[in-house]
Amino acid sequence: MVLRGYEPAAVDALLDQAEAATASADESVQAAARGALQDASFAVALRGYDRLQVDEEVGRLRAALGDGAVSHTPAEPQPDDFTVVLRGYDRGEVDRALVAADAALETDGEFARAAARDALRDTRFAVTWRGYDRGQVDRSVTARLQRLS
Repeated sequence: MVLRGYEPAAVDALLDQAEAATASADESVQAAARGALQDASFAVALRGYDRLQVDEEVGRLRAALGDGAVSHTPAEPQPDDFTVVLRGYDRGEVDRALVAADAALETDGEFARAAARDALRDTRFAVTWRGYDRGQVDRSVTARLQRLS
């Protein structure tokens, strides 16, 4: 449970349905669960489940049900929707660094990707009041570094 996480009752209902579908041999049950996971959109509650963990579990279940979807990892929220915490990374710095990394990922240039990877690896974000959750940002940066390699 975190502040500003996914609404627990909705998450529990969807994950219970998907878990039951992975254990079922009935294709219609699996198809219904695949559709529900594909369309999954959770409301954000004041106290709810960690969004990155839920996204990871949804991705794992989608892969287990065989829909061919790429799972979302906690390192790479889709889209970047970091939790704002009391003391976290400077939001402007993080946004600028990730935009630059994403732009390099869109290119086919090997040198541009290597330069962006090195720049992102060397970046040290300032910790400020009301900044992005440091763990979420660190996981997202790690995922981008892997993709840039």
